[in-house]
Amino acid sequence: MRVPFFSARVDPTATPVDRPLRDELLSVERLAERAHALAARFTLERRTGRAKSLFRRFDENARIVRETCQTLADDAHQGRFVTPSGEWLLDNYHLVAAEVVQVRLNLPRSYARGLPRLASREQAGHARISALAVELVRHSDSRLDRQQLLRFLDAFQVVAPLTIGELWAWPSMLKLALIENLRRLSQELLAARAARLAADECVERFDDNRKGRVPLLPRRMHAAQVVQLLLRVREYGPRLSAVRLGLERYLADHGLTSDEAVRSEHQREAAAEVSVANAISSLRLCAQLDWPTYVEAVSLVERVLQRDPAGVHARMDFPSRDRYRQAVEELAEPDAESQVRVALRAIESARLVSEASGPGARGAHVGHHLIGGGRRGLEADLAWHPKALTALRRLAFAHATLGYLSSLALGTLAVLLAVLWAVGPAPLQTQALVLGLVLLPASQFVIGLVQQLAARLAPPRRLPRLELASGVPDDARTMVVVPTLLTSVATVERLFEHLEVLALGNADPNVHFAILADFVDAPTRTAPEDELILAAARACLAQLSARSRADQFFLFVRRRTWTPGEGVFMGWERKRGKLEEFNRLVRGATDTTFDVQLGAVALLPRVRYCLTLDSDTRLPRDAARRLVGIASHPLNRPYVDPLSGRVTEGYGLLQPRVSVTASSAAGSRFARLFAGHTGVDPYTTAVSDTYQDLFGAGTFTGKGLYDVDAFMAALAGR
Repeated sequence: MRVPFFSARVDPTATPVDRPLRDELLSVERLAERAHALAARFTLERRTGRAKSLFRRFDENARIVRETCQTLADDAHQGRFVTPSGEWLLDNYHLVAAEVVQVRLNLPRSYARGLPRLASREQAGHARISALAVELVRHSDSRLDRQQLLRFLDAFQVVAPLTIGELWAWPSMLKLALIENLRRLSQELLAARAARLAADECVERFDDNRKGRVPLLPRRMHAAQVVQLLLRVREYGPRLSAVRLGLERYLADHGLTSDEAVRSEHQREAAAEVSVANAISSLRLCAQLDWPTYVEAVSLVERVLQRDPAGVHARMDFPSRDRYRQAVEELAEPDAESQVRVALRAIESARLVSEASGPGARGAHVGHHLIGGGRRGLEADLAWHPKALTALRRLAFAHATLGYLSSLALGTLAVLLAVLWAVGPAPLQTQALVLGLVLLPASQFVIGLVQQLAARLAPPRRLPRLELASGVPDDARTMVVVPTLLTSVATVERLFEHLEVLALGNADPNVHFAILADFVDAPTRTAPEDELILAAARACLAQLSARSRADQFFLFVRRRTWTPGEGVFMGWERKRGKLEEFNRLVRGATDTTFDVQLGAVALLPRVRYCLTLDSDTRLPRDAARRLVGIASHPLNRPYVDPLSGRVTEGYGLLQPRVSVTASSAAGSRFARLFAGHTGVDPYTTAVSDTYQDLFGAGTFTGKGLYDVDAFMAALAGR
């Protein structure tokens, strides 16, 4: 007798049912031993090529789990029996669906195809990291935890290191393996459901056509069908005595009793419930685990880079450390052993510089050899040659001015020639007139096109930075200064209120806040309202200092000096003069025009950085600490060439992109036209600027963080 499975959505007979990923359950210690054995057994293909795609099977797994949940939902709505494992799956399908989306986002197909693949006959072409994830799920019954994951990969890498790419693919591979197991458990669940429905149909058919003979049952029945028949026989009583006799004959032929059959099916259902619950819980763990921290904890390359002789690598933020690891990947062959060797060679290069010049030298930091000025030397040591695109980009950077200007000239000439060709034969005067009219728009078109190409050739690069998790260090003490004019008492109150807001968002013992002020221009050296305004400023400063640290806030006010060019008494050189004189004051000058100096002025000589803002500029939360973290990184510290008086290495000035707030953009029609995208945090977006990205130079707009000594050295005598 062949009983059809009547479901409008899922047909378990359409595809064979694979056994769930459930093998001998191993402890953490035995899992580590299993990882050793796998590392010794796995053999990688030597020739390059693509690994077998995981996504066809993955898409099928996602579809089967989804359709299973739809079937179970229909059963629940119709009042049919749903097993505990089915309830687990149904109640948590939203989590499964979310992780399916995450896998598709985080594991691009091209990335997966580039992973190291196995050469063994039974797993030929499969990604090694995928096989490793399946083995862990199989021997843990889908129950994962962080310590187990750490031990398992650490044990595997004792024998065979994993590439950085494999480590980043590991979270997605675990999810793939868990969803694969859920697919198998779903098929098992559907097979049991079909068997129960078949048993019910058999009973109903026999009950409608009772002829007193024993029904002919199939030679092989699913355990769930047997248990369901036993249940219905007990329910119907004498009406199904013939079915009971046929069932007893079936059990006797298979050497079973009814109690053993029921116990076996209940054990299977209990095991399925545990496996589904474990898989769901492990998917939830995978969604919540801090994978970047995990990857760093198991990465052999990261462990090597942590030996940085300068002791800087461990103090950087995660994106900076990740950039170093990407540099190692770029310089290494596509295998784990080569990546470890490259990292070791970079550390050795840094160690040699540290021994020769001390740990404070720029070359003593491993990043100098991976992404800094020592990169070419490391490439020579590794016999590494850049690809064509990389070589072209380097050539463009080496001759940026020539390439940029010649591109503009040739592009404009090409446009003009095209216009002349379109005009056709014409008098010389007409051609000259056409060229004169077209020259400006043609040049503007070419400038925009060349800058678009330059942005692709030289995309914005994120500068490495220190994390400064414990705050700004003493040797990076920073003064946030607001150059402004004191025009009235109301203006003074608004200024100090703004200063307090800046301080509340950037509270740090080594970050201080100061107002650099001038009085408004006047025909005389002093004005009647000066004392009233200054008294209000003193009072506001005293109130702020009383609510916070005594050394957090400062006030510096300059006297007016006669300016023949303007014909008035005013602050010397306005904003630029305030900054220049303040730098001199910080470095001990006593001849500045700052007559009023309020605050803990004794700590001024210890100020290393200044962050200058306008009176209406907002400073996002902890932005000062992040900027100091960039400026104090060894690769970014400025070196001023004594001959040219220019910063030739590092950066003396950090100038973040300035955005316009939504309220400011709505102030006028002009503001709406030129405000650009409002409401975007400029400290979390990388925006291309052709001159900064291509030429390494830019225009100081008066807002940014600068190194006081480098600033003074670069402007000395200018």
